[in-house]
Amino acid sequence: MKEKIFQMKAISDRLPPRLDLRLHMCGTTYPHRSYVINRPQSGVSCIEYIVSGKGEVQVGDKQFSPRAGDTYFLEQDADQHYFCDRKDPWEKIWVNLSGSFVKALAKEYGVEGISYFPALDTSDLLLKLQYYAARPESDHAPEKCTALINDLFFRMSRAISVTEAPTQTPVQAMLSYIEQHETDVIRIEQLASVCNKSPSQAERLFRAELGIPPYRYVLNRKMELACQLLTETGMSVKDISSYLSFEDEFYFSGLFRRKMGISPTQYRKKMQNEPN
Repeated sequence: MKEKIFQMKAISDRLPPRLDLRLHMCGTTYPHRSYVINRPQSGVSCIEYIVSGKGEVQVGDKQFSPRAGDTYFLEQDADQHYFCDRKDPWEKIWVNLSGSFVKALAKEYGVEGISYFPALDTSDLLLKLQYYAARPESDHAPEKCTALINDLFFRMSRAISVTEAPTQTPVQAMLSYIEQHETDVIRIEQLASVCNKSPSQAERLFRAELGIPPYRYVLNRKMELACQLLTETGMSVKDISSYLSFEDEFYFSGLFRRKMGISPTQYRKKMQNEPN
């Protein structure tokens, strides 16, 4: 299989017309040396993350050579031409979309005219789009996909800011990574990598500054997000568990009960009965 493709029309059709956001498709492209795309005056925008390999991209008058770990954004109405390296063909995950909402996000987040975001990991957001694209009839698929598109532009905007900002301290770098990947599984080895420290050094610095180890900080943040999702959405406990990357809903429910003193279902009922 060269590509795994999810059509998103069923989700796009459920979005409010005034939003003018059209989700065309998302998917995964697997390595094959003959891969090439040519779209003169493209009718779609593309956001793509390279999992492995490398290639060449030309959009408008810009040209760059993205590789594993990079994200790029190809704007609608521009000439788009891109192809993989024949010796090291890429695997990438992507979404195609269009509409004035996409242009507005690009302008609002300051990424209009900016195509290349080296070392920006957007894989978690793009894979979540695939999750909802495979479940187009789920109650909250349109809202979640819209939020994920917004998050993609926010993350690209932050990548520009981080590039322009003063050098971060090791703990700031770890906190930034956690913020960008708060719904993923985060291991100390990943945090150590972003601040160029050994795992033991990274954990020691984190604990010294914040008073708790990284895994406890990440878990606390996930519980905060779980509370928010239980209060503000109709997502099932199973879907929340999956969204926050827990092993399964029973493990998640056990952790939630130990943290909050009640089960996720009891917490939702309690919050529904709270006066506004």
